[in-house]
Amino acid sequence: MKAFPNMTGEKGMDLRDYFAAKAMPLAMKWVEHNYNEQLGKGWMWDEEEYENDAGEIAAVAYFIADAMMKAREHESA
Repeated sequence: MKAFPNMTGEKGMDLRDYFAAKAMPLAMKWVEHNYNEQLGKGWMWDEEEYENDAGEIAAVAYFIADAMMKAREHESA
């Protein structure tokens, strides 16, 4: 399913990707919160860990997006 389909409904951003993008700020807060709980200090981007940090944030954002897609399916059923 597309978030912004054109007249034929074929082009546009996937709805799941749109939801993940909208969830990104929450995902960053989630990762920051978990980091703070585990290490007891403020989370900051680590130059050596950019890929890992970004991957974790993206994974959380898509986890939230998947939950939104699932909730959407239940609403339309």
